[in-house]
Amino acid sequence: MTPYQNPTIYLGNLRVDEPVTTLTDFLFIGICFYAFYKTGAFAGNKGINLYRWFFLLTGCSSLIAALIGHAFLYYFGWEAKIYGWVTGIISVSFAQFAALYHTRESISKSIFKTLMVLNITEVLAAFILTFVIYSFTVVEIHTAYCLLINVTILESIHYKKTKSVFSKYMLYGVGFCVLAVLVHVFKLAISVWFNHLDLSHIFMALSMFTMYRGVKLNNEPF
Repeated sequence: MTPYQNPTIYLGNLRVDEPVTTLTDFLFIGICFYAFYKTGAFAGNKGINLYRWFFLLTGCSSLIAALIGHAFLYYFGWEAKIYGWVTGIISVSFAQFAALYHTRESISKSIFKTLMVLNITEVLAAFILTFVIYSFTVVEIHTAYCLLINVTILESIHYKKTKSVFSKYMLYGVGFCVLAVLVHVFKLAISVWFNHLDLSHIFMALSMFTMYRGVKLNNEPF
């Protein structure tokens, strides 16, 4: 059981586990889908378009997690969590390739090619290990590699060279992700009705909204 897990509620005859966790997940999902929809005008640029798919697929992954991993886990069973893990790996992978293409002009061609091969290899390894080990830990390590190594370093290099508003907001967004992880790791719960999962979802929502604002406020040519 999750520490400070939300008590189960019933909507008529429908049992809903972890209702607040599910609700805060839907807040995050809504922002993800909103970000994808509102950035459609920027789809012509490859880097931006990959970030847009990161928004969309992260929302889809969280939707699966909210329904299968929280609200109705009792019905689907623990094994069904694999669907959320796999879509999570796919969604975050788009962020690392988005950062690579967005910052392409700020790194050398050899570094770009090396990172491309390395990232493809890492994604394949994450997929295989998820099914072999069957653990969410693989998804967490993959996420850390994508966001902390790829997005943070590449967007930092690009910001240093260009002062890109977009890169700056991406870095802020990763910062909110780190806060979400810390809340999750240290189980910073307020009560059973607002536990560490609920609070981490709030920081995740702030992270996604910040990244979305980076796209909207960006003034650099692509």
